[in-house]
Amino acid sequence: MNLIQSYTIEKKGFFPVLVRDSWQVGVLNYTDAFHITALNSLQIHQKTARCFGLLKGQAVLIAMDTSNQKSSFKIVPMQRGVSYNIPKNTRYAIAMEEGTKVFTVEKQQTHLTDVAYYPLHEKELTTIRLQLNKQTKNNNE
Repeated sequence: MNLIQSYTIEKKGFFPVLVRDSWQVGVLNYTDAFHITALNSLQIHQKTARCFGLLKGQAVLIAMDTSNQKSSFKIVPMQRGVSYNIPKNTRYAIAMEEGTKVFTVEKQQTHLTDVAYYPLHEKELTTIRLQLNKQTKNNNE
């Protein structure tokens, strides 16, 4: 029996690497589908939360606040060493730069059995892009 197990995934995409009875740890490596220019929808998990952590590269989490009549977006640049939780029933996306790698912790098979997509309208995409541009400008000043 290996007392210490390690997992390294370099292929692009999402891969569950440690799966147990009720949870899994996954690795999400950059693919073109996760570049900000490819953003066209948000994910929703109705039965579970999802936790993210940045391993390397640059990524942002985008969440849609639907508590008011007018939807708004929260955009958080991810930092290494910080865990980010997306509560269940939250519309969200992750956008990454090439070479980025994150890990996820979630209920087992979430990526297959508990995922719905909310298509973003052009007005919402414009709002997200403007917020990202503003944040990038503020970070560079």
